[in-house]
Amino acid sequence: MSGVSHTSPHEVIVARDADEAAALVAELLGRAVVDAVTHRGAARMALSGGTTPLSAYERLASLRLPWSATTLCLVDERAVPPTHPRSNAAAIRTALASGSEKLAASRLVDPPHEANLEAAARAYEARLRGLFGVTEAVHFDALTLGIGADGHTASLFPGLGLTGVEDRLVVAVPEQPGLGLEARLSVTAPVLQAARLVVVLALGAGKRAAIAAARAPGELDTLPARILQSARGRVVWVLDEASAG
Repeated sequence: MSGVSHTSPHEVIVARDADEAAALVAELLGRAVVDAVTHRGAARMALSGGTTPLSAYERLASLRLPWSATTLCLVDERAVPPTHPRSNAAAIRTALASGSEKLAASRLVDPPHEANLEAAARAYEARLRGLFGVTEAVHFDALTLGIGADGHTASLFPGLGLTGVEDRLVVAVPEQPGLGLEARLSVTAPVLQAARLVVVLALGAGKRAAIAAARAPGELDTLPARILQSARGRVVWVLDEASAG
């Protein structure tokens, strides 16, 4: 798997604590929504799952933004029904509903749940193509990510060869029983790299080593978050003091 040999000029914001980090993420996303609607007539945003960003989504949903012109998608999703407790879509809808029940109900485009994971990946890719158009590049106006202690981002995990997929918008991520990870769907590296704004939220000392490695040269497949070094848009890392070191 090819690597990267440069470090992109990413921005780093260090918050005092998790609450301030959530407020900063919401502000960055909110500004991106306003800018997109003002200049392009619509905003399209992709949200990552997990527990870390949920408070940021709650704050985002409470902002007075042009939501009627905004569409939200998922960066990744577990292969579970949309009402399952482990569903990213369910957790994100709950977070959004705390600020706006109407927003949570109508503005989230989540991946379809199908027994065949490859079919689900193709179906979600078709939904994204329908949102952006067949000939239009998939440029999300804003996209949120996290980073695992193993260096994964979205659901692109180390050692699976997924960072090299360039001809798909969405990939099926196989189950990894040894790591306790369910099968999943994830958008691919080209989608992440094409976003106009990528906000990476990372909290806690356990993420410190992965953050440093993600911004240093090295192989992509061993530390997938390095794909952000080739991002073409603005990349902002929102960290707390523990993760910043």
